[in-house]
Amino acid sequence: MNLGDKIQALYAKYGSLKGVTVELYKQLIAISVKNEAASATIFLQGAQVAEYKRIGERPVLWLSESCDYKAGKSLRGGIPICWPWFGDIERNPDVVKHQIPQLTSETSIPAHGFVRDQEWALDSVELIDSETTQLVLSLEIDASELWPYPSLLKLTVSVGVELDIKLSVTNTGSETFCFSSALHTYLNLGTVESCEVLGLEGYEYFDTLDDWRVRKSNRPIAIYKELDQIYSNVVSPVQLKDKQFNRAITVTASNAPDLVVWNPWIDKSKRLSHFDDDAYKQMICLETARLLDNAESLSTGSSIVFGVKLSVN
Repeated sequence: MNLGDKIQALYAKYGSLKGVTVELYKQLIAISVKNEAASATIFLQGAQVAEYKRIGERPVLWLSESCDYKAGKSLRGGIPICWPWFGDIERNPDVVKHQIPQLTSETSIPAHGFVRDQEWALDSVELIDSETTQLVLSLEIDASELWPYPSLLKLTVSVGVELDIKLSVTNTGSETFCFSSALHTYLNLGTVESCEVLGLEGYEYFDTLDDWRVRKSNRPIAIYKELDQIYSNVVSPVQLKDKQFNRAITVTASNAPDLVVWNPWIDKSKRLSHFDDDAYKQMICLETARLLDNAESLSTGSSIVFGVKLSVN
C-alpha cells in the first residue's frame, strides 16, 4: 500500500474523530491529536511520540529542527523506543547480546535495537473524555537473523493533562528471550544552563564517559558538560527544574527501574546526525529504562508492561 492509500485508510477510520488529523511529513505518516488539555503528534514509524504540549504552554518534548523525515531513519527527538537492546550492543548484558546469532566483530549491529525505524500499526484512537485522547500502536516481529524471537510490542499513548506512555512486550514464540529497553525521552529546555535534575541524589550511577566507573550523585545535576549516566534501581520520580521556562517537568517511571541522563554538549553535538551544533542547549534526555542487571527475561506467552508519565508544574 502506498502512502496515499495508507493516509486515505487512516482518514476513513479515524478522520471523523474530534481533534484527530492524519498528516504527512515528507515520507512519514503522523497522527496528530488535540483535546481540551493538550496536543501531540505520533509517527507510525517507530511509534514515536514526537510532540506533546499542554494547551497554551511550551512544548514538553524536544524535536530537532534538522529531522529529514525519511523512511527508515529514526527521528532525532521526541520519545524513540529502544528495543531489544540499548545503545551499543556490546554494552548490553551477555544474556542479551549472545542471543544474536551472527554477532561477530565484523557485524554491524544498529544501536538501540531495530524497532525505531519500523512502521507500526495504529490499532485504535479513542476519545476517553474531553481532556484525554488515547492511541494504541503495535508491531508484530517475526523471527529473523538479527532477532530470532517472534514478539509483539504494543505502545499505549494517553495524551491529556499528563503524557502517559506504556510499552507492552509479549513473547509470541517458543523460546525464552531477554531484552534491554528504554523510552529515550528528549525534554525541551529554555536553556541548558538554567536547568537542573532533582531526585537522583544518593543514587549510584555508571559514568559511561569515564570507562563506566561507578560514581554517586550527591547533589542535583547541573548541566555544564557532556553527560551520559546510567542510574540503577531508581524508585522515586525525577524532576527537571527549568528556571527560564519557569516550570518543572516530573518524570515518573512505571516498572522501569533504570534512568539515563544524557546531553551531548558541544563537541559531540557536531558529530550527531540531524542535530544542530548548538541544539544541546535546548534539550536533555531523561530515559526510563530496563538495562544491565534489570534486563527482562520473557518465557513463551508471557508479557511485561513498563512506561513513563510526564507531568508539568
